[in-house]
Amino acid sequence: MKTSNKLLLGIFLTIIILITTVQLMVYAKYKRGEYTAFKREQFVPMTSLPVPAARFVSLKGMGSCAIKPSTTLRLEIQKDNSSFIKYHVVNDTLVITGNSNDPDGSRNNSLVNIYLPASVQLKGADCTFRIWGADDSTSAPSYNISIKNSYLFINFSGADNAAVYFNQLNLNSVSSAIDLNNHAVLNDLNLQFADSRLNDQRATIRKLTMGSDNTSTIDLSGKNVNALK
Repeated sequence: MKTSNKLLLGIFLTIIILITTVQLMVYAKYKRGEYTAFKREQFVPMTSLPVPAARFVSLKGMGSCAIKPSTTLRLEIQKDNSSFIKYHVVNDTLVITGNSNDPDGSRNNSLVNIYLPASVQLKGADCTFRIWGADDSTSAPSYNISIKNSYLFINFSGADNAAVYFNQLNLNSVSSAIDLNNHAVLNDLNLQFADSRLNDQRATIRKLTMGSDNTSTIDLSGKNVNALK
C-alpha cells in the first residue's frame, strides 16, 4: 500500500474512532440523566386561553404537551399555531383537540402547556407528554394520568445533581412507554400497565405499587425493587 493511501486510511479510521467515542460519551451521559433538555418554549411565543373549571382533561393527537403543577386549571398554546388547537367542554371534561400540522398527518406538534391541579385527572391518546415536578420537596405535585398509545417522560432542565420532586403519581398506561429520570424523586408511584413499558432511569421511588399484564415490561434499578409494596 502506498504511503499516501496509508495516510488517508489512518485519517479515515481516526475520524471514525472519534465519532464513535463522542456518540458513546453522549449516550452514557443520557443514560445517567446528566443532560439538559432543550427549552423550546423559551423561544416560542405562547398565548393563554381561558378555560372553565373541569374534573377531567382529555387530549388526543398532541405531540408536544407539557404538564405543569398548578392550583388552577390553565391552558397555554403556541401562539402562531393557535388556529390548529380547539377545545370544548363535555359535561365535566375539557376536551382538547388539534388539526395536525405534521406532514404525515398523525399528530399536532404545536407546543401545549397544561397547568394541572392535583384534583383534575388527565387522559391522553396518541400524545407525547412531559411532566414537571418541583425543585422544593415541600411543594411536590401529584398527578393522576391515563394514557394510551402515548409516550410520557419526566421533564428535567435544572442544574446537575438537582432533584425534581413528585408527591403522588398515579399512571394508568395502555400500549404506551414511560421514562422517569435520574433526578426524579417520587414519594408514591402507582402503576397500572397493559402492553406498556417503563424504565425508571435510576429515579428514586420511595413507595411503588403496580399491576401489569404479561406483555408489559418494567425496568427497575436495584434501589427501587425494595420500594415495591
